[in-house]
Amino acid sequence: MTVSTRMHNQPKPVHARFRAEYATGRGFEIIDPTGRVVGREQNRAIALNRAEALQKEADTAAKRGPRPCLCCGREFLSDGIHNRMCNPCRGRADPLDRYGYAGGEGGRKARRGSGF
Repeated sequence: MTVSTRMHNQPKPVHARFRAEYATGRGFEIIDPTGRVVGREQNRAIALNRAEALQKEADTAAKRGPRPCLCCGREFLSDGIHNRMCNPCRGRADPLDRYGYAGGEGGRKARRGSGF
């Protein structure tokens, strides 16, 4: 069995992405990370844009979902990669929240000993 250059040079499945490849006589094929053709376009730019949009959609879907809280370990529905703590633990993490602190007035304080 010979391995084609095209198959051999693809990224590992874990890191695979949607891509657009030219197929002689058929235009540009949009290929999913598993290697399945999911669409065809005649214009390269349109095919690349569609592959990018499908990749963004897949990335977003992969980042949302149930995950364990970093503090208590309880499973919660995460909004994305930025959301790693459940709401009760996130509220507990802010020590100034208990005192109703809303920030200082007058903006940033001047540095000490700056000579100005």
